[in-house]
Amino acid sequence: MRNWTMSGLLVVGALVAGCGGTEALEEPAANTETPALGESQAGLEYNEDLHCIVMTSSIRCNNGRVMYSYWSAELGHYFISRYACGSSGPVVCPL
Repeated sequence: MRNWTMSGLLVVGALVAGCGGTEALEEPAANTETPALGESQAGLEYNEDLHCIVMTSSIRCNNGRVMYSYWSAELGHYFISRYACGSSGPVVCPL
């Protein structure tokens, strides 16, 4: 019976060397700018018809779901969709 362990290691070593696995990969520079807590990367703008101002970065709906608000440097406050919790409440900003 032959010892396949040494032959197997040689085959695996040849395959890895043939794939170029020893070269270092160059990664593109990642964007190091991260928004502060509560800021949105999308830059959503406050619209009085769709949003209302809230005092915190999140609200808890009656069903336990947490909805996060957006920060507006222009307003100096957080804002959230009027219908963030849907029918489960609470009413975030009454009309």
